[in-house]
Amino acid sequence: MTTTSKPTLRQGLQRYYADNPDFVQNQDLDLGLVRIPWQDLQRHDIMHVVTGYSTDLDDEMRLVGFILTGLTWRRPWTYYVQNIGAFLSVLWRSLWRRTVGTETTHYSPLDICRFYLAGIRQGRTVRRRINAYLDPGAVMDQDLDTLRQHYGIHNAGAWD
Repeated sequence: MTTTSKPTLRQGLQRYYADNPDFVQNQDLDLGLVRIPWQDLQRHDIMHVVTGYSTDLDDEMRLVGFILTGLTWRRPWTYYVQNIGAFLSVLWRSLWRRTVGTETTHYSPLDICRFYLAGIRQGRTVRRRINAYLDPGAVMDQDLDTLRQHYGIHNAGAWD
């Protein structure tokens, strides 16, 4: 009889980065007017893995909405700017029928709002708010199912 071990957050992140080799790792992301610290990028990537949201635009918008409401309200002010700014930027592009990033699918403004609001709704259902200052090292070797159960997060299934 063989048993399979449950995937840990570390293993989920390894799969996430293997599937997205162009993503910035271990360094800040300089966007000109804004510099996003590596720790914030890593927490965002961790939330992709824990929620199971993919990096496709529909799931990215869900994740952005989830982060707005699923994390503790005490967080760096830049989280709010990044979150609402990302939503508005994608919404603006959809109004002009432009795609975002490497996406080939155009989503209507209504779709973008629907995805974002779905993430907001899911974030409001978490059992415990996720610490915006979460130390990744403290949870890296926990299995994903345990993390999801602890916070009451529904898994969308992309990284297991």
